[in-house]
Amino acid sequence: MSNFRFGRNTPKEIDDSITNITPLNTKNSRNSIWRQFEKFCGERKYVFDGNTSTEKLAFILKDWGYNMKKVDGNDYKEAVIKTMWNVTAKQLQELYFNKFGIKFDPFVDLEFKGSRNARDAKRRNLQIQPEKRKTSSSILTLEEYNKILKIYNEDTPDGLQKMFFYVAGLELAWRGCEGVNVTIKHFKEESDNCGLPTGRIEYNCIFSKTAQGGSHKLTDSKWLATNTTDPRICPVRLYKKMLSKRGKHITTDRLFLTPNPAWREPSSVGWFKNSPVGRNEMGKWTRTAAEEIGIDIKKKKISNHSLRSTAVSQLAKAGVGEEQLIKITGHANTFSIKPYLQLDGDHHYQMIDKLRANSTAMEESNNKSTNCAPSALVQMSKNIVTTSPSTQTPVNYYNCTIINYNS
Repeated sequence: MSNFRFGRNTPKEIDDSITNITPLNTKNSRNSIWRQFEKFCGERKYVFDGNTSTEKLAFILKDWGYNMKKVDGNDYKEAVIKTMWNVTAKQLQELYFNKFGIKFDPFVDLEFKGSRNARDAKRRNLQIQPEKRKTSSSILTLEEYNKILKIYNEDTPDGLQKMFFYVAGLELAWRGCEGVNVTIKHFKEESDNCGLPTGRIEYNCIFSKTAQGGSHKLTDSKWLATNTTDPRICPVRLYKKMLSKRGKHITTDRLFLTPNPAWREPSSVGWFKNSPVGRNEMGKWTRTAAEEIGIDIKKKKISNHSLRSTAVSQLAKAGVGEEQLIKITGHANTFSIKPYLQLDGDHHYQMIDKLRANSTAMEESNNKSTNCAPSALVQMSKNIVTTSPSTQTPVNYYNCTIINYNS
């Protein structure tokens, strides 16, 4: 037993540990943005040394915020402008502190206000152009969603995986990239106090928001529950079937695997290869399926993230409050789910129908009595705000940040 109560790690070992927990794609992204910034500064003849004043640095970031371009000379999308400026400003701040001991904060300091304003002005100008705006993934109507499920045959490797992906992706409100990183360790069959199975499967993704690593839980646990109404799309049954098709040669923990083209052959090792489905391949699943059922994917942005948008919108439409919705999505506050609350044609019609019914009732009431009645605006608000049967938080769709009218 060691005589030391506390650890004996050196500063270098600690620094190495900090470096190692940074996701690889984050490092690559930061390095790529910094190389572009260096190229920009090289063309402008900007020099970074201990004699460069913070006023000069503010001017450089101002120039960069408004004049950054792609390699082909075109503008980035407006959301990319913010990301690139923020990453550059943070790296410049770290560079001057670590190399020269100079402290400044480009995100707060008054002398960098012009730099931040230039970044924001560029973004506002780009938002005028539809192709440069950041757009949320469109929701699928329930009819479209059910059509997608009917495409696939669960008695094939590809069909089984995609059936489970679309069912679990909706019921667990997966982010677009979440499915590709899911492992079998994220699922656990639930048992009651007597040790008997409850028929539910607990899901808890231990990765961070972008599913790249970390020790913090993404959300509270969520569950896959048995679907007794339609066993064909029961997520519990589909999940167990997927596990049963993993041959003994499978060593990876990743849930979604590359289908084995020779799975029908008697000598085949099984349904799947010992390799996960690639990120780019899985990223096309929902878009390809949507196109197959006749959705115009040029007019409607469809991605794997559409399953998450669909789940939130449909639950809100059914009267689930915002406080309950963020338990499913894993967001920290209700403001973050506003972009997911999208109206389809049926929902919009229901709201307008309530508005018309209210107007008719108000007119009849005024004809019967001259007494002061509640204003139409108050009544409209009461009718439009949807609440759940229980004491859940109302969802007022007129306060949504983004409203898409999808037929």
